[in-house]
Amino acid sequence: MSSRLARATTLLISGLVAFVLTVAPLRAEQDAPLNLRYGLYWAGFQIATLTLEHEIQPTRYRSQLLIKSVGLVEKLVHYRAKTLATGSLGDGDSLLPVTYRSEYRSRKKDRRSVVKFDPASGDVVELENTKRGKPDDSKVPEALRRNVIDPLTAFLRIRDHIATAGQDEAFTAQIFDGRRRYVLAAEVVGRDHAWVAGRQQRVVRLALTLEFLAGSNADDMEKVAVDDDRIEAELLLSDDQRLLPLRLSLLDTVIAGSIELLQDCSGEAGCQLAAR
Repeated sequence: MSSRLARATTLLISGLVAFVLTVAPLRAEQDAPLNLRYGLYWAGFQIATLTLEHEIQPTRYRSQLLIKSVGLVEKLVHYRAKTLATGSLGDGDSLLPVTYRSEYRSRKKDRRSVVKFDPASGDVVELENTKRGKPDDSKVPEALRRNVIDPLTAFLRIRDHIATAGQDEAFTAQIFDGRRRYVLAAEVVGRDHAWVAGRQQRVVRLALTLEFLAGSNADDMEKVAVDDDRIEAELLLSDDQRLLPLRLSLLDTVIAGSIELLQDCSGEAGCQLAAR
Protein backbone atom coordinates (compact mmCIF):
# COMPACT_ATOMS: atom_id res chain seq x y z
CA MET A 1 0.00 0.00 0.00
CA SER A 2 1.52 3.31 -1.06
CA SER A 3 2.12 6.13 1.40
CA ARG A 4 -0.44 8.20 -0.53
CA LEU A 5 -3.08 5.55 0.08
CA ALA A 6 -2.00 5.06 3.68
CA ARG A 7 -2.57 8.72 4.49
CA ALA A 8 -5.96 8.89 2.78
CA THR A 9 -7.02 5.61 4.34
CA THR A 10 -6.04 6.56 7.87
CA LEU A 11 -7.85 9.88 7.80
CA LEU A 12 -10.90 9.13 5.71
CA ILE A 13 -11.61 5.84 7.39
CA SER A 14 -11.65 7.71 10.68
CA GLY A 15 -14.37 9.85 9.17
CA LEU A 16 -16.32 6.82 8.00
CA VAL A 17 -16.07 5.17 11.38
CA ALA A 18 -17.29 8.16 13.22
CA PHE A 19 -20.19 8.80 10.90
CA VAL A 20 -21.29 5.24 11.51
CA LEU A 21 -21.45 6.13 15.16
CA THR A 22 -22.92 9.60 14.94
CA VAL A 23 -25.86 9.76 12.61
CA ALA A 24 -28.36 7.32 14.13
CA PRO A 25 -31.25 9.55 15.26
CA LEU A 26 -32.38 7.48 18.25
CA ARG A 27 -30.28 7.17 21.41
CA ALA A 28 -31.21 3.49 21.71
CA GLU A 29 -29.76 2.85 18.26
CA GLN A 30 -26.61 4.78 19.13
CA ASP A 31 -26.08 2.71 22.26
CA ALA A 32 -26.46 -0.60 20.44
CA PRO A 33 -23.11 -2.34 19.76
CA LEU A 34 -21.90 -2.16 16.17
CA ASN A 35 -19.92 -4.65 14.12
CA LEU A 36 -19.63 -3.45 10.52
CA ARG A 37 -17.52 -4.74 7.62
CA TYR A 38 -16.32 -2.48 4.79
CA GLY A 39 -14.26 -2.93 1.66
CA LEU A 40 -11.56 -0.46 0.58
CA TYR A 41 -11.29 -0.09 -3.19
CA TRP A 42 -8.53 1.46 -5.27
CA ALA A 43 -8.97 1.94 -9.03
CA GLY A 44 -11.93 -0.45 -8.91
CA PHE A 45 -10.13 -3.29 -7.09
CA GLN A 46 -10.61 -4.24 -3.44
CA ILE A 47 -7.29 -3.90 -1.65
CA ALA A 48 -8.32 -4.05 2.02
CA THR A 49 -11.07 -4.97 4.46
CA LEU A 50 -12.19 -2.89 7.45
CA THR A 51 -13.85 -4.12 10.63
CA LEU A 52 -15.50 -1.62 12.97
CA GLU A 53 -16.49 -2.47 16.54
CA HIS A 54 -18.16 0.09 18.79
CA GLU A 55 -19.99 0.24 22.09
CA ILE A 56 -21.32 2.91 24.45
CA GLN A 57 -21.73 2.18 28.16
CA PRO A 58 -23.36 4.37 30.83
CA THR A 59 -20.21 6.40 31.53
CA ARG A 60 -17.82 5.72 28.65
CA TYR A 61 -17.46 4.82 24.99
CA ARG A 62 -15.01 2.64 23.05
CA SER A 63 -14.49 2.40 19.28
CA GLN A 64 -12.05 0.22 17.37
CA LEU A 65 -11.19 -0.07 13.69
CA LEU A 66 -9.04 -2.80 12.13
CA ILE A 67 -7.70 -2.65 8.55
CA LYS A 68 -6.11 -5.53 6.66
CA SER A 69 -4.84 -5.57 3.08
CA VAL A 70 -6.10 -8.34 0.78
CA GLY A 71 -5.24 -9.88 -2.57
CA LEU A 72 -2.11 -8.79 -4.38
CA VAL A 73 -1.60 -5.84 -2.04
CA GLU A 74 -1.49 -8.25 0.90
CA LYS A 75 1.25 -10.28 -0.77
CA LEU A 76 3.28 -7.23 -1.74
CA VAL A 77 2.74 -4.84 1.17
CA HIS A 78 1.16 -6.74 4.10
CA TYR A 79 -0.57 -3.63 5.50
CA ARG A 80 -2.20 -3.64 8.95
CA ALA A 81 -3.73 -0.74 10.90
CA LYS A 82 -5.57 -0.40 14.20
CA THR A 83 -7.26 2.66 15.66
CA LEU A 84 -8.79 2.78 19.15
CA ALA A 85 -10.59 5.69 20.83
CA THR A 86 -11.88 5.70 24.40
CA GLY A 87 -13.55 8.43 26.39
CA SER A 88 -16.07 9.39 29.02
CA LEU A 89 -19.61 10.71 28.81
CA GLY A 90 -20.06 14.15 30.33
CA ASP A 91 -23.12 16.30 30.96
CA GLY A 92 -25.83 15.69 28.39
CA ASP A 93 -23.92 12.58 27.24
CA SER A 94 -21.28 14.81 25.64
CA LEU A 95 -18.29 12.84 24.35
CA LEU A 96 -15.02 13.65 26.14
CA PRO A 97 -11.89 11.99 24.69
CA VAL A 98 -9.47 10.34 27.10
CA THR A 99 -7.16 8.16 25.00
CA TYR A 100 -6.53 7.76 21.29
CA ARG A 101 -4.25 5.03 19.96
CA SER A 102 -3.30 4.42 16.35
CA GLU A 103 -0.78 2.14 14.71
CA TYR A 104 -0.03 0.88 11.24
CA ARG A 105 2.64 -1.26 9.72
CA SER A 106 3.69 -2.69 6.40
CA ARG A 107 6.80 -4.44 5.16
CA LYS A 108 8.62 -1.09 5.06
CA LYS A 109 6.96 1.07 7.73
CA ASP A 110 5.94 0.85 11.37
CA ARG A 111 4.21 3.75 13.17
CA ARG A 112 2.47 4.00 16.56
CA SER A 113 0.90 6.93 18.42
CA VAL A 114 -0.74 7.23 21.85
CA VAL A 115 -2.45 10.48 22.83
CA LYS A 116 -3.98 11.20 26.23
CA PHE A 117 -6.32 14.15 26.69
CA ASP A 118 -7.59 16.21 29.59
CA PRO A 119 -11.33 15.55 29.14
CA ALA A 120 -12.29 18.93 30.60
CA SER A 121 -10.06 21.19 28.49
CA GLY A 122 -9.25 19.06 25.46
CA ASP A 123 -5.53 19.72 25.95
CA VAL A 124 -3.05 16.96 25.22
CA VAL A 125 -1.46 15.86 28.52
CA GLU A 126 0.64 12.96 27.25
CA LEU A 127 1.97 12.01 23.83
CA GLU A 128 4.00 9.04 22.66
CA ASN A 129 5.06 8.46 19.05
CA THR A 130 7.26 5.66 17.81
CA LYS A 131 8.75 5.00 14.39
CA ARG A 132 10.16 1.53 13.73
CA GLY A 133 10.04 0.96 17.48
CA LYS A 134 12.05 4.07 18.36
CA PRO A 135 10.79 7.36 19.89
CA ASP A 136 9.69 9.89 17.29
CA ASP A 137 8.88 13.54 18.06
CA SER A 138 5.67 15.11 16.80
CA LYS A 139 6.15 18.01 14.40
CA VAL A 140 2.99 19.72 15.71
CA PRO A 141 3.80 22.70 18.01
CA GLU A 142 2.49 22.44 21.56
CA ALA A 143 0.34 25.53 20.99
CA LEU A 144 -1.66 23.52 18.43
CA ARG A 145 -2.24 20.64 20.87
CA ARG A 146 -4.70 22.59 23.01
CA ASN A 147 -8.48 22.42 22.90
CA VAL A 148 -8.39 19.56 20.38
CA ILE A 149 -10.03 16.16 20.00
CA ASP A 150 -9.09 12.92 18.33
CA PRO A 151 -10.47 12.03 14.85
CA LEU A 152 -13.05 9.48 16.01
CA THR A 153 -14.48 11.67 18.76
CA ALA A 154 -14.62 14.61 16.34
CA PHE A 155 -16.90 12.72 14.00
CA LEU A 156 -18.87 11.32 16.92
CA ARG A 157 -19.71 14.86 17.96
CA ILE A 158 -21.38 15.42 14.61
CA ARG A 159 -24.32 13.48 16.07
CA ASP A 160 -24.87 16.16 18.69
CA HIS A 161 -24.45 18.91 16.10
CA ILE A 162 -27.06 17.38 13.82
CA ALA A 163 -29.44 16.94 16.74
CA THR A 164 -29.18 20.56 17.89
CA ALA A 165 -28.33 22.58 14.78
CA GLY A 166 -29.92 20.46 12.06
CA GLN A 167 -28.40 18.80 9.03
CA ASP A 168 -28.27 21.99 6.93
CA GLU A 169 -25.55 23.69 8.99
CA ALA A 170 -21.85 22.92 8.58
CA PHE A 171 -19.81 21.31 11.35
CA THR A 172 -16.12 21.93 12.09
CA ALA A 173 -13.67 20.38 14.56
CA GLN A 174 -10.04 20.90 15.55
CA ILE A 175 -8.27 17.52 15.43
CA PHE A 176 -4.95 16.11 16.62
CA ASP A 177 -4.06 12.46 16.01
CA GLY A 178 -0.59 12.37 17.53
CA ARG A 179 1.29 13.21 14.33
CA ARG A 180 -0.88 15.66 12.42
CA ARG A 181 -3.06 18.64 13.22
CA TYR A 182 -5.96 19.37 10.91
CA VAL A 183 -9.45 20.80 10.65
CA LEU A 184 -12.52 18.78 9.73
CA ALA A 185 -15.53 20.33 8.00
CA ALA A 186 -18.73 18.46 7.09
CA GLU A 187 -22.05 19.50 5.62
CA VAL A 188 -25.11 18.00 3.95
CA VAL A 189 -25.19 18.94 0.25
CA GLY A 190 -28.22 17.05 -1.09
CA ARG A 191 -30.51 14.02 -1.25
CA ASP A 192 -31.11 11.74 -4.24
CA HIS A 193 -30.54 8.14 -5.42
CA ALA A 194 -27.28 6.24 -5.96
CA TRP A 195 -26.14 2.71 -6.74
CA VAL A 196 -24.51 1.27 -3.63
CA ALA A 197 -23.78 -2.38 -2.73
CA GLY A 198 -25.49 -3.67 -5.84
CA ARG A 199 -28.76 -1.78 -5.60
CA GLN A 200 -30.16 1.71 -6.03
CA GLN A 201 -30.84 3.44 -2.75
CA ARG A 202 -32.03 6.80 -1.48
CA VAL A 203 -29.02 8.62 -0.05
CA VAL A 204 -28.01 11.74 1.81
CA ARG A 205 -24.84 13.29 0.39
CA LEU A 206 -22.31 14.94 2.67
CA ALA A 207 -19.19 16.87 1.69
CA LEU A 208 -16.15 16.30 3.89
CA THR A 209 -12.97 18.36 3.96
CA LEU A 210 -9.78 17.68 5.91
CA GLU A 211 -7.36 20.60 5.90
CA PHE A 212 -3.88 19.97 7.31
CA LEU A 213 -2.29 22.62 9.54
CA ALA A 214 0.89 20.96 10.82
CA GLY A 215 2.74 17.68 11.19
CA SER A 216 2.54 16.23 7.70
CA ASN A 217 5.87 15.41 6.12
CA ALA A 218 7.19 13.64 3.06
CA ASP A 219 8.83 10.85 5.06
CA ASP A 220 5.67 9.72 6.82
CA MET A 221 3.06 10.46 4.17
CA GLU A 222 3.37 11.80 0.65
CA LYS A 223 0.89 13.85 -1.35
CA VAL A 224 -2.59 12.40 -1.72
CA ALA A 225 -4.30 15.09 -3.77
CA VAL A 226 -3.64 18.02 -6.07
CA ASP A 227 -3.54 20.28 -3.01
CA ASP A 228 -1.29 18.51 -0.50
CA ASP A 229 -2.79 20.29 2.51
CA ARG A 230 -6.39 19.41 1.75
CA ILE A 231 -8.42 16.24 1.18
CA GLU A 232 -12.01 16.37 -0.06
CA ALA A 233 -14.41 13.44 0.02
CA GLU A 234 -18.08 12.56 -0.37
CA LEU A 235 -20.00 10.41 2.09
CA LEU A 236 -23.30 8.72 1.20
CA LEU A 237 -25.71 7.90 4.01
CA SER A 238 -28.88 5.86 3.66
CA ASP A 239 -31.80 8.30 3.56
CA ASP A 240 -33.84 6.53 6.22
CA GLN A 241 -34.09 6.35 10.00
CA ARG A 242 -30.73 4.57 10.38
CA LEU A 243 -28.71 7.00 8.20
CA LEU A 244 -26.19 4.22 7.74
CA PRO A 245 -22.90 5.19 6.02
CA LEU A 246 -22.88 3.43 2.64
CA ARG A 247 -19.90 4.77 0.72
CA LEU A 248 -17.05 7.21 1.22
CA SER A 249 -15.21 8.41 -1.89
CA LEU A 250 -12.17 10.60 -2.45
CA LEU A 251 -13.01 13.50 -4.75
CA ASP A 252 -9.86 13.16 -6.84
CA THR A 253 -9.86 11.53 -10.28
CA VAL A 254 -6.18 10.62 -9.89
CA ILE A 255 -6.79 8.73 -6.64
CA ALA A 256 -9.87 6.62 -7.32
CA GLY A 257 -10.30 5.42 -3.75
CA SER A 258 -13.54 4.50 -1.99
CA ILE A 259 -14.85 2.62 1.05
CA GLU A 260 -18.15 0.73 0.77
CA LEU A 261 -20.28 -1.11 3.32
CA LEU A 262 -20.31 -4.86 2.69
CA GLN A 263 -21.87 -6.46 5.77
CA ASP A 264 -23.68 -5.48 8.96
CA CYS A 265 -22.80 -8.06 11.63
CA SER A 266 -24.29 -6.16 14.58
CA GLY A 267 -27.51 -8.11 15.12
CA GLU A 268 -28.22 -11.49 16.65
CA ALA A 269 -28.90 -12.89 13.18
CA GLY A 270 -25.23 -12.53 12.27
CA CYS A 271 -23.69 -10.89 9.23
CA GLN A 272 -26.15 -9.53 6.68
CA LEU A 273 -25.20 -8.37 3.20
CA ALA A 274 -25.51 -4.60 2.79
CA ALA A 275 -27.42 -5.10 -0.45
CA ARG A 276 -30.21 -7.09 1.15
